[in-house]
Amino acid sequence: MQQLTQPIFQTRALSKTYAAGSSEVRALQDINLDIYPGEFIVLIGPSGSGKSPLLNILGGLARPS
Repeated sequence: MQQLTQPIFQTRALSKTYAAGSSEVRALQDINLDIYPGEFIVLIGPSGSGKSPLLNILGGLARPS
């Protein structure tokens, strides 16, 4: 039987919105993520897809909206 472990990072409905003049830019919208001990995670995507905002929030450098 496999032992269940708790995630070291867990997000539910994580969103990040930036003000851009009179409009808003959604960098992240409703992200759910579980990262478990020992996992190797790679974030890939085009420029502007929200990789850096996600890592900044997970690292405690930024706050979600």
